Amino acid sequence: MAFAAVLLFNYWAAYQPLSTLAYSGILLALFGLANLAIPFGFLRIRKRAVGALLLVGGVGLTIAALIWPASMILVAQHRTVLDDVMPEFQFSERHSARIHARPEQVMQAVRQSTFGDMKSLLTLLKIRGASLRTPSNATSALSPDKLILDAFSVSGYVSVSGYVSGGSEHELVMCGGANVRAKHPLAVRTFEECRDYREPSAIKVAFNFNVEEAGGGWSTISTETRVVATDDSTRTGMSRYWRLIVPGSGLLRRQWLDGIKKKAENMPNPPS
Repeated sequence: MAFAAVLLFNYWAAYQPLSTLAYSGILLALFGLANLAIPFGFLRIRKRAVGALLLVGGVGLTIAALIWPASMILVAQHRTVLDDVMPEFQFSERHSARIHARPEQVMQAVRQSTFGDMKSLLTLLKIRGASLRTPSNATSALSPDKLILDAFSVSGYVSVSGYVSGGSEHELVMCGGANVRAKHPLAVRTFEECRDYREPSAIKVAFNFNVEEAGGGWSTISTETRVVATDDSTRTGMSRYWRLIVPGSGLLRRQWLDGIKKKAENMPNPPS
């Protein structure tokens, strides 16, 4: 079961050990709970005490993985716009894909991507709302035809593209977040304000799409998301949240890239 969890994490998201350990612990605890009720004789488990031991071990592993402190990661050398906007962070994930289209077409497809590309979004939002015991009011506003980047802009994210510190000309970055205690988006208007934001109780998020020409009419697109919490208590809560949402977050990003790929590859080639 733990090996299957590792495979799923490597497929959906960049491999993150603590998230894998947390879900492996959850699976182990459920397996122990089942054996506590009815020992699995076909696995040569004869005593309920074994189930109790597995349950305790699974719960302990999950708690340890969720409360493990997150360290700060510093970018040693700035190569992208994202490195300038978010040079230090605690959580991140990265995904990439190859697309048979020109970089200009891929960037156009990025800007045209809609919530309809994220086929699992509404389901995951409902699961999150149920687990947090809060109604998900966002689902009604997520029309399949609504542009994803426009939705981020409306929610207070600022965007920057092009060269900042040697970054690719085919890179788009968005930066924003929220103040957890005040429950409102960050009041930032430029990427410099977002980069320098240090108010406590905030979670700052930046993500990019970076497209590079791969030759032969192919392009490579990568997207990376970085998150930083501005104080210790917020970081503790964000650590638990991040490690639990990694599978769903990775799935949505893969679907987002798949939608971009389809759009870009269906665009007519510009005249030579």
